Amino acid sequence: MIDFTPLFCPRSVAVIGASPNIVRDRAGFIHSLSECFQGRLYPINPRHTEIDGRPCYPTITEVPDVVDYVLIMIPREKVADALRDCVQARVRFVLVFTSGFSETGDTELEAELLEILKGSETRMIGPNCIGAHCPERGLLYYPQMARGVPGNVGFFSQSGGHALNLLVRGLSSGVDFNKVISVGNQADLKIVDFIESFADDARIDTICGYIEDIKDAERFHRVVRETVLKKPIVLWKGGRSADGARATQSHTGALAAPVKVWDGVMAQMGVINVETQDEMLDVLLALKFGFSPQGLRACIAVAGGGSSVELTDAFNANGVSVPELSPEVQVSIGTDLSRVNTSTRNPLDLGMFGFAPNVLGEAAERAARDPNIDFIAICLYPEFVQIMVKELWEVFVDKMLEIFPRISKPLVVITPQLLYHRPEVDALRTSFIQKFNRAGILTFTDAGRAARMAVKIHRYRRFMEAHPDGGR
Repeated sequence: MIDFTPLFCPRSVAVIGASPNIVRDRAGFIHSLSECFQGRLYPINPRHTEIDGRPCYPTITEVPDVVDYVLIMIPREKVADALRDCVQARVRFVLVFTSGFSETGDTELEAELLEILKGSETRMIGPNCIGAHCPERGLLYYPQMARGVPGNVGFFSQSGGHALNLLVRGLSSGVDFNKVISVGNQADLKIVDFIESFADDARIDTICGYIEDIKDAERFHRVVRETVLKKPIVLWKGGRSADGARATQSHTGALAAPVKVWDGVMAQMGVINVETQDEMLDVLLALKFGFSPQGLRACIAVAGGGSSVELTDAFNANGVSVPELSPEVQVSIGTDLSRVNTSTRNPLDLGMFGFAPNVLGEAAERAARDPNIDFIAICLYPEFVQIMVKELWEVFVDKMLEIFPRISKPLVVITPQLLYHRPEVDALRTSFIQKFNRAGILTFTDAGRAARMAVKIHRYRRFMEAHPDGGR
């Protein structure tokens, strides 16, 4: 197994092609590293003698240090010479940020890079990617991505844009990353190398990744089969459509596998297969909060008949059933509920009483006692509550948080968005969701997303139950 410590936690980093002009510096990584990186940092550029107050060297071979990690950010016709210098300087890991290799059909130039690496201890990430991100060492794509406490998720991506996007979205929604790696064309180091490393990393509990194609399929399947029994693996396959598959060829030079084959193989291996960035974040949060229903039978509690039908249709369309509650449970729920414009069958249409936290919460608590129900879905409308009882809003939220722990089944909250382009409402919604997330409660603006998440988590649960001696 490759020791990636010098990559994710390097003692020293150099940037070939660094510039004092943040626009000419392309991704601006030298400036981010100057602000965040906790080790020794060396700008490399023959046109400058100093950048950000640091001495600038004309080549990596003139740096008076053995550098662990080098970022090459220069035009592609100069990359080969820079890589030769890195090999000569005994650099451990090199990121080739530059594009224009096999993804554009220039396989010869990419093959030249591999030839340069032969017989050396230098390993290459890329080309055509943004490399490593590790908060523990201050090795950050951008300073705004700093966090006080490193997370427990390891993420790999063939796309640099997806590496950045998922990282930003994850941090804003409560998913914290321990290590992120963008691998690009995988000319040298492959996705499977990082899965193997993350599997052995005690600081990483969950592994996720964006994949366009697989190099060394046999080894990939073996490592994934071994790893998924120890840690969940969540994979998002790009190029699922015919046009998308064509796009992956021009993006990373990928030759995409047929979607049906991919989905079937991943399911057999116990991988949690997602189709979008949203689904990946939903599953990561569900794993973080421990959402794990015994089955896919839900009880929906909501204020309003039309909404109850809409939510039920969305659940059914995505693989979750909404069965009628037992007569005993219906009687229990109806004891303190008006029979005017309400229904206790499931979905629970609580009418206007659905805006009363005690009625809504207690109905959900009683519904959870039904053995034919696996999880509860409560629909709340933050905007309506704020409009109708503005002065009681904080009390409403606090009361719901007080009741939720008494619900004996896994719980999701659905909060359809009613108002748009209203900053004060957006702030209210953000506060609402943050309070629930801090309490470990999953929230969704869309019922379909909640259902798809539940289906994926349940499939993973069934796989793990079928493999009880998998190393956990």
